[in-house]
Amino acid sequence: MGRLAWSQLRYRRARVLALLAGMLVAVTAFTVLTAASRTSQLRTVGAVTAHFRSAYDILVRPEGARTELESRTGTVQPNFLSGIYGGITMAQYHEIQRIPGVQVAAPIAMVGYLMPQVPIIIKLPATAARAHGRHLYRVSATWVSAGGSVRIPQPPSYVYLTSNPLTGQGSYEQLPGGSQASVCNGYPLSSTYPPFSAARQSSLWCWSQVNGLFGQGSWEGLTARRPGLAVTWWFPMLVAAIDPAAEARLDGLNRAVTSGRYLGEHVGLALNAAASGGSTFPVLAADRSGVGEYAAIRVQRLPSPARPPTLDPGVMRKDAAVAGRTVAVTTITAGQAYGHMVSLLTGSRYQDYNQDPTGYWNIDSTRYRRGRNGSLVAVTMRNPASVWTFAVPGLPGPPMDESATAYRTVIEHEFTNSAPVPATPIPRAVGLFDPGKVRVFDPLSAVPLGPYQPVAAAPANAASRKALGGHNLLPSLNMGGYVSQPVQLITTLSALPALERSTVFTGNLHAADPISVIRVRVAGVTGPNPVSLERIKEAAQQIAVRTHLTVDIVTGSSPAPTAISLPAGKFGQPSLRLTEGWVKKGVAVAILSAVDTKSVVLFTLILVVCALFVANSATAAIRGRHQELGVLACLGWTRPRVFATVLGELAVIGLLAGAAGGALSLPLSAALQLRASPVRAILAVPAAVALAVVAGAVPAWLASRSAPVAAIRPPVLASRRGRHPRGITGLAVANVHRTPGRSLAGALSLAIGIAALTLLTAMTLAFRGIIVGSLLGNAVAVQVRGVDYVAVVASVALGVLAVADVLFLNIRERAAELATLRALGWPETALTRLVVTEGAVTGLVGSLAGATLGLAAAAEFAGQFPARLLLAATAAVLAAVLVTVAAALLPAQLLRRLPTAQLLAEE
Repeated sequence: MGRLAWSQLRYRRARVLALLAGMLVAVTAFTVLTAASRTSQLRTVGAVTAHFRSAYDILVRPEGARTELESRTGTVQPNFLSGIYGGITMAQYHEIQRIPGVQVAAPIAMVGYLMPQVPIIIKLPATAARAHGRHLYRVSATWVSAGGSVRIPQPPSYVYLTSNPLTGQGSYEQLPGGSQASVCNGYPLSSTYPPFSAARQSSLWCWSQVNGLFGQGSWEGLTARRPGLAVTWWFPMLVAAIDPAAEARLDGLNRAVTSGRYLGEHVGLALNAAASGGSTFPVLAADRSGVGEYAAIRVQRLPSPARPPTLDPGVMRKDAAVAGRTVAVTTITAGQAYGHMVSLLTGSRYQDYNQDPTGYWNIDSTRYRRGRNGSLVAVTMRNPASVWTFAVPGLPGPPMDESATAYRTVIEHEFTNSAPVPATPIPRAVGLFDPGKVRVFDPLSAVPLGPYQPVAAAPANAASRKALGGHNLLPSLNMGGYVSQPVQLITTLSALPALERSTVFTGNLHAADPISVIRVRVAGVTGPNPVSLERIKEAAQQIAVRTHLTVDIVTGSSPAPTAISLPAGKFGQPSLRLTEGWVKKGVAVAILSAVDTKSVVLFTLILVVCALFVANSATAAIRGRHQELGVLACLGWTRPRVFATVLGELAVIGLLAGAAGGALSLPLSAALQLRASPVRAILAVPAAVALAVVAGAVPAWLASRSAPVAAIRPPVLASRRGRHPRGITGLAVANVHRTPGRSLAGALSLAIGIAALTLLTAMTLAFRGIIVGSLLGNAVAVQVRGVDYVAVVASVALGVLAVADVLFLNIRERAAELATLRALGWPETALTRLVVTEGAVTGLVGSLAGATLGLAAAAEFAGQFPARLLLAATAAVLAAVLVTVAAALLPAQLLRRLPTAQLLAEE
């Protein structure tokens, strides 16, 4: 038996070399592709590990804080804090601190917006002070935001200048001869005007070249000899309270202080003797506003009145239409105004401009609806004028931006003046901090760290970029605008009781549960390993059980670019399409799970493709020996002996192929930059033997079942009745039908490759569908893309080689039949067309079967059936037919070498 096996290997060199080459390709492909799969897995795990740790591991919010959108998409808005005001008690915070494994628990209590004012001085031209008589100037301000696309005109203000003295706080002008005329009577304006009326938004500055502003002298550098006016900026300044020690441990806020000092942990409300018994609370102020807005100021000189005018709102509305001569144009940016505001906060004159603050405001979260293009469309809101009851008589009302398009509901907490405190506590800056110096974490795993990072809303198309001047959409003075202002004033938890007293302020306050969120970092977390993940999970479970709050694990999260659409709004606001980095939770774990599933499926697929390739080659080789095996059966060989002989031959070939494939896989893997160790190359030898034995078991068993009559049975089945096929195509179809074994083998070989291609494409789409969409997932997808293509190409190559092998054997077995056709006068081109057409028919049947099988497997393993997968399968079918035709051309060339006379003699 051994001698027979050796003789087969020695004297059937062509068949043995063909089988050896096929197994060598299978073994090498298996080794290289498993190395590729392992490399892909290691690269993915490495990338996830490098970007795994975020600023904190667990986000704790009040019960019911998850929105329906968050529950459906698993994403958290970057400005999620803007709509959460309280909901967590101090007792719950301290309970979280005591949970084992909690390294840092950093709370944030969102208080709301204060509305301090700061005057920016504008001087009239020097010639105005030298001109005698009476002069009237009109001052127009336009508030510009959103990259210049939103322009809100403010009703004009006026400056009246006279060379006569003013008395009665500017109400009267002293005329020559001792008489007087009413000029500025009616100012300060009554607070009964609506907040955005021309009367409330206008101001009047009456100057005398003799005794100054309203006859009262100088003000803020303006004098009787250098008159002017002030443009008032009302800054919505968001206040939040923190635990200073916990915040310093979490993100190093204390190291971002640029001047002054950091907040004291237990410093709260303090009496301010210089403010008539008022009280102050300590704040750490941001050194920049984050507001993208400017005011364009135009000063025009109107015709000089011949007599003292009666300046009242009616006259101002009439004069607004009068043509004037422009004498000054200037621009005031939010940065300039905010710098002046910060200097007031850190000085002692803040209360001079903010007498008796009357409350603060909260804003709700933005609501969305799903648009036709799949983006989220922000829903506009309408805030009534009644939420601006704070306006002080004689001063302009709220910022003009508050009349613009709003996306958030504004809620006012008005000062009731019913408590035994003289006024609302006002902020006192103990230091300034730079938001850019707060500890920066990995951008691929960024989570909403705190309230002091502004939201980046980038333009997503050319029209939006043009409308925004190529910049991001920045916050404006509009408290209800889409992009909310970042926190500019940070205070301590100890100061909260003074700001959330229900006996002082109206509205729904959270004095009992002031904390909005708690960010928790867990100790002992080193990466996406089972121990660290279990520690985070255990801490999250303990927090949920002990506090009954909303708990989310955010470690391994990553920003996910989310499309946002803003419909066109008021004051020229265009329709905008933006991209925001919403935080997608659990990205790292999903990536690791997906790559593990993909690796297992890819490994199994490679193994099946290689095994079927070897089985097909072995079947073809044994089918070519059917006469020999029939003769052995006639000579008395038992079935076990035939089985062992055939299987032994395959094992020897597998041994040789394994040794050669293992040696070849190392330099090939190195060339492809894959991680293939020598140990894996050595293991290729026993793996190849096992693969050959397993794959050849069925063909060997079929060989052992050969009956003696097989020695004389022709390989081609006879037709039941004779018929004349029409043309070469008809004959080709008849030949395919007459040889079911060969046809099935060819179709199956091609079906394997197409099914592998379809399934691998599906797995790739499913894998990327899971991870792509976040910054971390996009980075990982780029790393593993090349490995996927290597696997697809190798799988298809195995199928193509199997098809070529089957077609070659078909030509050899039908040599006598083809020689007969040639002897009957068939030209070589007709014979070539016949073979190619048979290959095309076989390829069409096999590719359709493979595509169907691949689509079914894709639906089962990948869990999805995208439309582009169907298109890919259709393209694969067409490509497979072409590949089969190309593969049939080489065996067809063998027809020219067939010895016609010898074959006819043998026949």
